[in-house]
Amino acid sequence: MLFLHIFRLFCVFQDVLRNILDLNESVIQNEEFVCCVSGGKLFPGSVPLAHRYGGHQFGYWAGQLGDGRAHLLGEYTNRKGERWEVQLKGSGKTPYSRSGDGRAVIRSSVREFLCSEAMHFLGVPTSRALSLVVSEEPVWRDPFYNGSVIKERGAVVLRLAKSWFRISSLEILTRTGELDVLRTLLDFVIKEHFKSIATNDPDKYVVFFSRVLNETAHLIAHWMSVGFAHGVCNTDNFSLLSITFDYGPFGFMESYDPNFVPNTSDDEGRYSIGAQANVGLFNLQKLLEALKPLLTSDQLSQSLQILREYPQIYHQRFHELFKAKLGFLGNEEKDSYVIAFLLKLMEDTGADFTMTFRQLSEVTLSRLQKGSFAPSLWALSDLSSSHKHFRDFVQLYLQRLLMIISDSDEERQHRMQG
Repeated sequence: MLFLHIFRLFCVFQDVLRNILDLNESVIQNEEFVCCVSGGKLFPGSVPLAHRYGGHQFGYWAGQLGDGRAHLLGEYTNRKGERWEVQLKGSGKTPYSRSGDGRAVIRSSVREFLCSEAMHFLGVPTSRALSLVVSEEPVWRDPFYNGSVIKERGAVVLRLAKSWFRISSLEILTRTGELDVLRTLLDFVIKEHFKSIATNDPDKYVVFFSRVLNETAHLIAHWMSVGFAHGVCNTDNFSLLSITFDYGPFGFMESYDPNFVPNTSDDEGRYSIGAQANVGLFNLQKLLEALKPLLTSDQLSQSLQILREYPQIYHQRFHELFKAKLGFLGNEEKDSYVIAFLLKLMEDTGADFTMTFRQLSEVTLSRLQKGSFAPSLWALSDLSSSHKHFRDFVQLYLQRLLMIISDSDEERQHRMQG
């Protein structure tokens, strides 16, 4: 690993420090702690390693990849019995760095550091971040991929996840014919992280695939509900535990646009926000291909049927989340239409995604009926004045809300903001 001769602890998230690692905040004053989270010294008992995997990148098999700048320090079990894998990102070269230097720069490190914690508090399954260390040592990068190399400052993030295994962890083993290792790894993942699956179940790999598919569909629907675009939905960035990790050129959609692409190198928009559900299906197909050598013909047929159910699972969860954003209770036949109607109005006008839903959670029914909005409700005011069918949506929306018996403005607003 890298020893940072000139470094400083820039930031620590206290929630992770206290509630995951069981540490008092006074530890950040300890020079040894700072050395450990910077990669300059190992935690007691740590034997660092880097994970080997391969994967499909932008739809094509990219061969062997692996942790190019991440060192797994080990596993920590906290006082609640939770087990967390602790990793440094940007801490130097690994066996899989290829031509890279194993370093990370401030701009990408800050983005991951902040976004992983933001996603956690938005309720989205994600890796977590403890600390951000900044170095004075130069790191040379071409940020716009135009041949203009600049000097930047390095940084190291200590991040945590229940597991860093990903779809491509299995793909590489199938591709290289290491089927015994594939079986061993898969059995380990199931035993450690899918405890409800019986280890002696002859169909355990089918059940595992079903669980991953279901949770992947739920995760992407959750991304959509908060306007999050991952940016690089390659199979090496899709967790077997269906958590969000490897934050690269992600983005939160401002104006509602299904074609929003946060990654400037994604010229074809393969990973636009509106394409994420389909990309999830593609990645799950690749997972099934990786599992195929371990399945009987009947198990493969069952798995293919499970795969065909993915669109329905995704759409069901998507609508559940958006119904909650609109304050609906129960199920009504026109709910999907009301959601689609609003999203079409927002797309036509480029309405602010977050603020439109937020302000719907703040407005009273009487104010909606009047159709006049205070200056503070600017997103609704803009949508009202810029789309001729906004009043039609409001009428449908009001009809739906009035079907919820004995529901007050306060109760609805609390639900929508919860």
